[in-house]
Amino acid sequence: MEDMLTYVVKLTTGLIGVIIVIRLLGKKEMAQITPLDFVYALILGSVIEEALYETTMPFYEMLFALAYWGLLIYVIEKFALKNERFRRVMKGEPEILINDGIIDVKVMDRNNMDVDEVKELLRMQRIFSLKSVKYAVLENSGMLSVLQYASEEPAVRRELKDDYDENEITYLFIDAGKIEYDELERAGVDEEWLREKLEKDTDYDVDEVYFAEWSRNTGFFAQAKDK
Repeated sequence: MEDMLTYVVKLTTGLIGVIIVIRLLGKKEMAQITPLDFVYALILGSVIEEALYETTMPFYEMLFALAYWGLLIYVIEKFALKNERFRRVMKGEPEILINDGIIDVKVMDRNNMDVDEVKELLRMQRIFSLKSVKYAVLENSGMLSVLQYASEEPAVRRELKDDYDENEITYLFIDAGKIEYDELERAGVDEEWLREKLEKDTDYDVDEVYFAEWSRNTGFFAQAKDK
């Protein structure tokens, strides 16, 4: 019975500790949590787990660990607010991933990303083509902040004209210089078609391209490796 009571007290204290940490992080959405915030939660979870399953750990030691970890988080966060250099080191800083329509390959490599991952982040914002993106900033949270070309900003087409093309999905045929054969198959085309059509529409050879996106409505949008 005593062991069960100790377990309940530790679990309750652990829950309170997690709530305190969340409050210390401020009023952020989960998507805004930085890698440093993730480390905070990870270590806190480890402390609570050890306290729950290590029966020889006294309750006051767990309480001290939670209190010290909470204090440490508070000090780091406050110091980061006042010292810009420390904040950049600990939390990183946003990077321009797409600049005037051109993907920065160095930023991609530095963050271990490929074009398909960029397209996934864009789709989460209802943007289905790289062609419509003028600027994209990779935030510390890993999310993208996007500024589209003015001509690509959404409008209700039926208010503009009665006759318009229906939207079509885009296919990423070349990603980081490599042909995506699964995408070719999904689009119902082959490598020979890709090579001929790409050269005809863009004057690029497949070996010269970093990425190539295609849709039935707008055709190819490609970027050379040397940009």
